[in-house]
Order: sequence, then structure tokens, then C-alpha cells
Amino acid sequence: MKRLLMIAALICMQAVAVLAQEPTSRVNSEKVKMFRQPNAAGEVMRLLNPDDEIIVMRKQNQQWTLVQIDGEAGYVASSYLRAKKNKKATAAKAPATLEKSAKL
Repeated sequence: MKRLLMIAALICMQAVAVLAQEPTSRVNSEKVKMFRQPNAAGEVMRLLNPDDEIIVMRKQNQQWTLVQIDGEAGYVASSYLRAKKNKKATAAKAPATLEKSAKL
């Protein structure tokens, strides 16, 4: 019985860890600068490419967003971020397709 409870607890912990991941984003242009502080005149930590996977921590204000990439936290202008596209469910399109085929 104890083993069963331990296994159930481990499965629940793994499920919570998967659901607790931060939203990811990407930059929408080449060579976007990541700054140490939310100031364009501040120190540039690194240049980001569209291929870099970015974890969005929080939005600082209208202009700046705190992000994390490879364990480093820094600020990126919010206008350069775009959300990662999720795949759309195709089940919603299935009834419309059936209706069209029924009319033919």
C-alpha cells in the first residue's frame, strides 16, 4: 500500500512539473539585444536570433519584458517578442468537412 502511494505521488509530481513550465516565446527579427537592465542605453548581455527559445518570466512595463535564456535573465523590448504558435486542433474542423461532403 505504501508503494502504491509513493508511485502515485511521484506521478503527480511529474504532472505538476510539466504543467508548471513557463510560457516560451521567440524574437521576431535578427540580432535582438538582451539588456541587463530595462534601458536601451544599458549593457547588452547578448544578441538573440529567431531560433533561440526564450522563457518569458514577466512583463516589466509596456516596453520591456524580463526573459530567461540558457539560465541568464535579462530584458528585451516587448515589441521584438512573439508568442510561440501552438498547433490548432483539427477536431473542430471535422464537422464542417462532414457537412460539405453530405451536401455533395
